[in-house]
Amino acid sequence: MGTWNPFSLGVLKLGLTEPAWTSSLNYKKAKGIYQCAYCKTPLFSSAAKYDSGSGWPSFWKSIAADRVSLKKELGGRIECSCSNCGGHLGHVFSDGPTRGSLNQDELKTIPESDPKTGNSRMPRFCINGAAMRFEEDAE
Repeated sequence: MGTWNPFSLGVLKLGLTEPAWTSSLNYKKAKGIYQCAYCKTPLFSSAAKYDSGSGWPSFWKSIAADRVSLKKELGGRIECSCSNCGGHLGHVFSDGPTRGSLNQDELKTIPESDPKTGNSRMPRFCINGAAMRFEEDAE
């Protein structure tokens, strides 16, 4: 359990942010599961990943209820962290993809614990690639 990568530890345990466009996970297209780099808790499915143009891996829903903890910060941003180990993952914004652009079956599986945006857009989980590891589906 855990990662010994100093940069990943800086992101997960100190809340650092990796520079935009630097994570190889930003460009990952394979099917699989994105896990916490520290404790390996499954956080996001590749089915919910999309290109937000932000420079960080982005997802419009978490993989299951209560896997990602949310906390409102002083400036109004919402920090997200791994519910299991408390590792900092990134932030959530209300400018995700529109509901109409998404797979309707996937929309039926949105965890109740995910944030509600109050508009036609889904949340954008903007996640540091250094905070995750990818487990590709075996086929």
